[in-house]
Amino acid sequence: MVKNIVLRKEQLKRVISEIGETLTSDSVRGYAFDWDDNILFMPTKINMQKNENGEWVDIKVSTEEFADARNNPTYRLTPYSFDDFARPETFIRDVKIAIEDRDFAPSFEKFKEALTYANPFSIITARGTPPSAVKEGVKLIIGGTFNVEEIDKMLDNISKSYPSTTDMGMEEKIEFYLNQNYYSPVTSDEFKSSFGLDMDADRPELGKKIALKDYVDKVVDGVKKLSDTEYTKLSIGFSDDDRKNISTVIRYIRDELSVEYPDIIFVVYDTSQGGENKIIVSKLES
Repeated sequence: MVKNIVLRKEQLKRVISEIGETLTSDSVRGYAFDWDDNILFMPTKINMQKNENGEWVDIKVSTEEFADARNNPTYRLTPYSFDDFARPETFIRDVKIAIEDRDFAPSFEKFKEALTYANPFSIITARGTPPSAVKEGVKLIIGGTFNVEEIDKMLDNISKSYPSTTDMGMEEKIEFYLNQNYYSPVTSDEFKSSFGLDMDADRPELGKKIALKDYVDKVVDGVKKLSDTEYTKLSIGFSDDDRKNISTVIRYIRDELSVEYPDIIFVVYDTSQGGENKIIVSKLES
């Protein structure tokens, strides 16, 4: 049975610098963000076919539209449907376009706040983009949306959380901070190889469950290393815009994660309706 404890002040500071955000004086929060339509509305299109009067016609749909089209029998995927979602150059191009057009999605401000305070984060996305490209996308958000005051605040907070960066220059310090976080494009070759998976981009639910479990384990293990017993009060957040992903993750948390970690508060943010619907998930009572 996992115990709730209170970390000493110096331990808590180290834990926060590695895995979470302060909720109270004795609590730590970890969280994971989906990318498309959750942080940014990306212009990347999915190649599909639509049945029009008995004929299948090529059509491009946005990721927002795909959340519904994937369950609509009048649409079907093609062998090249997600090609653009695996190309790093397309990802970088579309991040730049989204920033220039200020196409910010519901969790953008929360993500920007996390970066400003140098809080840890995880990106769990259905894309097949290499993790290194996702990290570059985060750097573009910093460079394209932060003002001078926000940059200075972030650099100061990085130094406070990671004392070894104190004498680093700006770019080196930001690079160090971003390297402490987790990037899980669940249909990328890197992710599938790491976990021995073979899945398609149209059904990312399994990969997202695995990525979330991996992140939760890292959060818990990180606190265990710094505490005298097991871990302090924890809250783990997950945000996504796809209702199917949300339903799958809620069931997974309720039936498995909350059973393995009964003292963690799991919070799911459903952004499918354009806002943040906060759902607190607890263990399924017998």
